[in-house]
Amino acid sequence: MSDPPYDVEKDPYPLMSKWRQSERHNMIAALRDLIDEASRMAKSKRAPASERIRWTRLAGQLIWYKDAILRSMSLESMENVRHQERSLRKETGTKTSTRLHVPNLR
Repeated sequence: MSDPPYDVEKDPYPLMSKWRQSERHNMIAALRDLIDEASRMAKSKRAPASERIRWTRLAGQLIWYKDAILRSMSLESMENVRHQERSLRKETGTKTSTRLHVPNLR
């Protein structure tokens, strides 16, 4: 069987991970702009009180969404570590238990 073409990765995980990271970076930058705008409108003296409440709520929701994106980035980095460990195990041919060893503290 022949090798795959040079433009096809044998393991697509690094390529997908890099793409996700760049997309998240763009999303966080856009969210930062939206949060700044919503915060500015929430503090505006010209806006009626009912609109300031809506802008404040929107800013809070955007901050929560940005936090969720950052949490998923940290989860993906942990997943990346596990993927690297798996690929290292496949290369070395060793099999180890996926269960964590918890010492008895009694």
